[in-house]
Amino acid sequence: MTSAPPPAFEDPIGLAIIGAGLAGISAGRLARRQGVTPLIFDKGRGIGGRLATRRATLDDGTVLRFDHGAQFMTARSPALVAAMAGAEAANLARRLPAPPLNGPSLHGQPPAPERDQPRWVGQPHWVGMGGMTAIAKHLAQGLDIRTGIRIGGVVRTGRGLWQLEDEDGLPLVQARRLIVTAPPEQTLDLLIDVLLPEGWRRRIASTIVAPCWALMLAVDEALPLPGPRWRPEDEAIAWIGDQTALPGRAAGPQSLVVHATPHWSRIHLEETPEVAAASLLRELERLIGRTITPRLIQAHRWRYALAEVPLGSLCLADPGTGLAIAGDWCIGGRAEAAVDSGRAAAQALIG
Repeated sequence: MTSAPPPAFEDPIGLAIIGAGLAGISAGRLARRQGVTPLIFDKGRGIGGRLATRRATLDDGTVLRFDHGAQFMTARSPALVAAMAGAEAANLARRLPAPPLNGPSLHGQPPAPERDQPRWVGQPHWVGMGGMTAIAKHLAQGLDIRTGIRIGGVVRTGRGLWQLEDEDGLPLVQARRLIVTAPPEQTLDLLIDVLLPEGWRRRIASTIVAPCWALMLAVDEALPLPGPRWRPEDEAIAWIGDQTALPGRAAGPQSLVVHATPHWSRIHLEETPEVAAASLLRELERLIGRTITPRLIQAHRWRYALAEVPLGSLCLADPGTGLAIAGDWCIGGRAEAAVDSGRAAAQALIG
């Protein structure tokens, strides 16, 4: 991973990938195994997308880590199972059993029926040692990823190449193949000057991806939660994860990640992180029935978090022009969905 500038755009490369989340990383891994060297761009400082870990330091110097995006990931395909086993062998990931997440509430109501459980209930949960970013970094080993580079647009050249431009419209690189792994709205913006195959724009525009506000909280007195991973039946709060209970975490005050529901997140979408954090803290207090005095409180907005209406196929690919579009939003709101989509896109273009 580097912030070095890309190669001169006069020299076309075999494959450019926009986005260094799980979809882009997975596409790059498969492409490299097929003999094509990818160049991956990401506007952020780090990689992994929502496999994100935030560090926070308390006044006494204690360092806390919050997995404020994806809390875990599943692995079912042989390739991903092998990759996760490799991460575990390197002490970068740990496989946890997956108990039903709709356990009894604080007030003892029965769990939701099995038919209402998410698809990932009953699957082992992989978590990164010390943070979910450890998994992303393991999967990205050996890939050429340029961070801190925002792609402003894409054009198709007269030579049939894909030209990536910066925010000022200046050429960055030309590639024979291109995979875009941005959220749907951003994908359409990037490709606004590209003649896409019939039906692509309509299909992409018909997807719905919900936002999510994530609250990061540290408290001295442990809160009375039903378990370290709790998915309450609540209109405001969708998930509570006790980060202190995860492997590879240093001792310290109880640290929690609280994910708001899509409905709540939409209502509060344009609030500042400070206001959203205070509002979500009040919802947590209401849920558990007690006042909370945090030692640390932060919030992060994921504008594109959960695919409510996915594309309905692994990816969109046009091998004739060398263009593919991928992301977890193509098939569902799971980290593993991003892996499956990215691999499918690379396979479609490279074979």
